[in-house]
Amino acid sequence: MRRLQPEDLLLVLGARPRTEVGGWLRDGLRDAVATGRLEAGATLPSSRSAAAGLGVSRGTVAAAVDELVGEGVLESRPRSSVVVADLDRPPRGTTARPARPGGGTDRPASVGAPDPALFPRAAWSRAVRDAMRGLPDAELGYPDPQGLLELRHALAAHLRTARAAPVEAEDVVIVSGVAQGLALLGDVLAGGGGGRRVVVEDPASPGVVAQLRDAGLEIVPVPVDDRGLRTDALPDAAAAVVTPAHQFPLGVVLAPDRRRELVAWAQDGDRLVLEDDYDAELRYDRQPVGALRGLAPAHVALLGSVSKLLSPALRLGWVVAPPGVRDALVDAKRRADLGCSVPEQAAFARLIADGAYARHLRRARLAYRRRRGLLLDALARDAPHLPVEGVAAGLHLVVRLPDAAAEATAVSALRAVDVPAEPLSGTSAHAGSWGVVVGAARVQGSAVPRVVEVLRSAAGGAGARG
Repeated sequence: MRRLQPEDLLLVLGARPRTEVGGWLRDGLRDAVATGRLEAGATLPSSRSAAAGLGVSRGTVAAAVDELVGEGVLESRPRSSVVVADLDRPPRGTTARPARPGGGTDRPASVGAPDPALFPRAAWSRAVRDAMRGLPDAELGYPDPQGLLELRHALAAHLRTARAAPVEAEDVVIVSGVAQGLALLGDVLAGGGGGRRVVVEDPASPGVVAQLRDAGLEIVPVPVDDRGLRTDALPDAAAAVVTPAHQFPLGVVLAPDRRRELVAWAQDGDRLVLEDDYDAELRYDRQPVGALRGLAPAHVALLGSVSKLLSPALRLGWVVAPPGVRDALVDAKRRADLGCSVPEQAAFARLIADGAYARHLRRARLAYRRRRGLLLDALARDAPHLPVEGVAAGLHLVVRLPDAAAEATAVSALRAVDVPAEPLSGTSAHAGSWGVVVGAARVQGSAVPRVVEVLRSAAGGAGARG
């Protein structure tokens, strides 16, 4: 393995600033690992040598290294060596468990599914153990349908910091994922009268649209362009379902003026905005935009879950509900299933409280950022004629294709090699928009050129037919 020298670190870190040298060192090392400028397995110089070479104190080096070891970006090895972690492997101390023969499923993976190998098994096991040890006997009866108070407090604190959202524990309702949150809110909206109109983005998740229709609501698609939802086209409706931080599937961010116009539309008509914050914390090039709820807490219901950030196998999500719908939402949750599993709620609360959740998110962001970057670099190099859309965020990307035949070919071929893919045309109410939504979370190694070749071949075949 390569042993790095202090001058190697200077090359990737750049000039040392006059102040905030700890942040410069920590953030610079994190970025260098994510982008591959520090290769996996490379050994860092000793803290004494690094401090002397970088012109900082040994304590500054030790603090930065300790934090990055905690995040899984660096690994501490026997005999005091510290090496660059391989972000494409499970966290140290975790054993990857392939599916047992005959024990799998024929369901295709979602384009928004995270890599299950990155699930923090050791941290989750500790959280379960510690949570159950401290769980009062009184909490082992039927659960509070609004959710475990400990988890609601932990989530409120997390969302205030991570999403700049005004949230208190009393605002949070724990649900079994965003899917249930939308279904329950759909029932609450439909309770105000059958056939009520709800705006959805066009394109949008087909599953979201189906859920709202199942609740008896009338769906009104409103177009999305490169600045997000066309707020100038908003009709009269009872509510709107939006993905403003990272639109699904196009990956655009709702522009500031349109955020204000959407909020004004909600306030003027006493309407409800359902903000699906499905992967907002997976932004790679900058801090994500703050939650829309911060502009109008009385009119925005903020929905989130652990499905993209930990695992969809944990059926845990939340709705930060405005006062006007909170009681009805809790009542709908009670009638649906009496409440979510208390042990899992308690474990998640412990994961947040002890900092393990934040550490996992930082490591996951680095891994997914790196994988997305490698795929985009390969597409730019080997298929520059294929437009790729969306900001640097999330677990999917959109590649535009010339026609329906190319789209069908690409989707079929990607699924055949176990790469999650959906037809872009299937997300829109209007024909004429073709492409493929590619799940990029697990695309790494030899899968990268395979994905590029599939897309290039599909597009080339379309060109030959034309």
